[in-house]
Amino acid sequence: MTDSEHPSAHAQGKDENRTQRYARWVIRHRWLVLALAFIATLAAGSGVSKLGLATDYRTFFSADNPDLAAYEAVENIYTKNDNVLFVIRPAEGEVFTPRTLAMVRSLTRDAWQIPYSTRVDGITNFQHTWADGDELIVEDLVAGGEITPAVVERARQVATTEPLLAGRLVSSDARTTGVNVRISLPGESKAELPATVEHVRSLLEEYRADYPDLEIHASGIAMMNWAFAESPMRDMPFVMPLMFLAFVLSIILFLRSVSGVAATLTVLGFSTVTALGIAGHMRILLDPVSSSAPTIILTLAVADSIHILVTWIQSLRENVEKREALVEAIRVNAKPVFLTSITTAIGFLSLNFSDSPPFRLLGNLSALGVMVAWVYSVTVLPAVVAILPAKKRVAARQSRLDVWMERFSSLIVRRYKPILATVGTAAVLLSVSIGRLQINDQYIDYFDEALPIRVASDFTVENLSGVYVTTYSLDAGGSQEVSDPAYLAAVDKFADYLESRPAVVHVNSFTRTMKRLNMNLHADEPAEYRLPDDRELAAQYLLLYELSLPYGLDVNDQIDIDKSSLRLDVTYGDVDMAVIEAETRLAEDWLAANGAPSMREATATGVPEMFSKITRRNISSMVLGTTLGFLLIAGILVVALRSARMGIISLIPNVLPAALAFGVWAWLVRDVGFAVSVVTGLSIGIIVDDTVHFLSKYTLARREKWMSAPDAVRYAFRTVGTAILGNTFIVAVGFAMLGLSTFRVTSYMGLLTSLTVATALFVDFLLLPALLLAFDRRRAESPDSSGNLTRVAHAAARAAAL
Repeated sequence: MTDSEHPSAHAQGKDENRTQRYARWVIRHRWLVLALAFIATLAAGSGVSKLGLATDYRTFFSADNPDLAAYEAVENIYTKNDNVLFVIRPAEGEVFTPRTLAMVRSLTRDAWQIPYSTRVDGITNFQHTWADGDELIVEDLVAGGEITPAVVERARQVATTEPLLAGRLVSSDARTTGVNVRISLPGESKAELPATVEHVRSLLEEYRADYPDLEIHASGIAMMNWAFAESPMRDMPFVMPLMFLAFVLSIILFLRSVSGVAATLTVLGFSTVTALGIAGHMRILLDPVSSSAPTIILTLAVADSIHILVTWIQSLRENVEKREALVEAIRVNAKPVFLTSITTAIGFLSLNFSDSPPFRLLGNLSALGVMVAWVYSVTVLPAVVAILPAKKRVAARQSRLDVWMERFSSLIVRRYKPILATVGTAAVLLSVSIGRLQINDQYIDYFDEALPIRVASDFTVENLSGVYVTTYSLDAGGSQEVSDPAYLAAVDKFADYLESRPAVVHVNSFTRTMKRLNMNLHADEPAEYRLPDDRELAAQYLLLYELSLPYGLDVNDQIDIDKSSLRLDVTYGDVDMAVIEAETRLAEDWLAANGAPSMREATATGVPEMFSKITRRNISSMVLGTTLGFLLIAGILVVALRSARMGIISLIPNVLPAALAFGVWAWLVRDVGFAVSVVTGLSIGIIVDDTVHFLSKYTLARREKWMSAPDAVRYAFRTVGTAILGNTFIVAVGFAMLGLSTFRVTSYMGLLTSLTVATALFVDFLLLPALLLAFDRRRAESPDSSGNLTRVAHAAARAAAL
């Protein structure tokens, strides 16, 4: 039986003939194929206009996230934490001047007009209490009317010593002050936050124009929420065109073919518009993370086209007719292109194990885009190439690159043992370096320094107070129990403990108000600045104070409605999230040991808590997702390559690049956060592409051309080395473009993925062929093997018999 009559060879031949017939059909009906693809792109692309942008940091947390649930539970008891903080600092001197105080008073009044504002707090409307005989007076610290020197001095004395203001709305040097606006969006319309931010920025422009001697900024949760939408809007007009230009130049460099460039760009455009259009029809809201999907889809849509076109150009160089060369290119690449698309999609789909919805959305959109790109690469690409003219002569630069591949492969074959030892040693050393990485997520630093939220937040930290606030809801043990002296004493001791911590810049506790009320109702005697000893007296103080407060400045933001718990806010300075985590653990331990029985199980909630824990939770969940992705991809390769040995060998070059990239990152950057927790899952499907193409050509050489392992390695480099090099360069450049994003999560994700892809080229060009030469050589040389030599022997024996 000849090799052509061998059952497996016969089955493979049938597949190849089917692929060839398909390729000829596409070429013959090229105009029809292109027209249908164009209509499909238009139909899907009509959904692009329906895409929206998420405008809430909560989008990073799933509905069942326990930290988000705890945070929202506290907000439901008291009030929402969303806010806008105006920060004011004179160019010279203190804020305690008639002019500056007049400005703060005016801004405080105007801030009530901000849409959805529910409370405004500043030094001028601070509810200052004092005693007039037996009467308790509660009034604005700087009331209406003329601001005299006496008013200024009184405001200065109170604001710089009052615990509820000092370090929170007045800086320690009295040079900076703030006006805090509580925002409560109903959530009924997407226009709510834009309307709020637009009004805030209008106020900023107005006051900056009227008071050029004052530096004024607006930070806060509401402004941060808008920055999540603003960042993608700033990126797209800049990053996308620059990336597209880089792609065009890269494709021209590697293909040197007008037809190839035009076909590739057509596939890129069709793929991106179709994928995003489908997402739009599903009414998906993009966020700063998932908004990078178009860049990723554009990047990966290049890969399939490059491999098909490089093979086509190589055939043209051998004087094969254009359309026959195209048929051969599709025949040779149909299987590996399909495999790489499937494995890449699996890698992206592994992001569904992420604990954060934006990464799930990114994975699903990218997987959709990859599969759409595969469809267009085997339909639109050959159709466009068949329509456009093509030169038979290819530029010399590409020929020299092929010659270099030949020389490089010969070097690998000769020196594979020392290469294996050297790369293996480097891999171990870099992998060990991963231990240097430390988790840190300062969510304000997610935003580029050019964005208004980052400028305002940095200014706030440097001049007024911190921006990271955690909250404790301290249970009093029952209704009306907040007046219990023992409970109040325990809360006050906890506040004192927190204020003693170096990382803490302010503690907001209602016990400070109770102390001041006790002093006021004892003729303002400083010695009486303490908590009342009597429960009934404490309750009376609280009732009297509540009745004296104006509308909008009640105590519901600090005390729950049935007086069963108090809220305590802790503001941290410019510290790492790891520091806040450590301080939180210490505070919770203090409560467990020293707090009143009802408050010993209280835990910290807040945005810092949520972001610090989501990173660790994300890493844990992605370990499972990435592991399953690796195993599934390995299983597919075992079946597709019909070799358990090849599947096992493929695991090494697929797993190692991420470890090496993290090792390099540990020395270059060290910090890892929200972004890099998903990089392994994000890159696994990408780095496997080159491995699949190399192994496909290698196994083809072994099975169809009966080559030895060294010759098969040379063949793989000769036929696919240039495409792998070009593909890796383009993908690395594409992801590196994400490094220009104004959102650091996207930026770090892009840079580390680019580094991982570049590392994968190093592994595929050095370690993979060395592994094949070390572990697949015997199979070719063994006389008992069922491999190539056996088939050669059978063919030779049959020829001799004939």
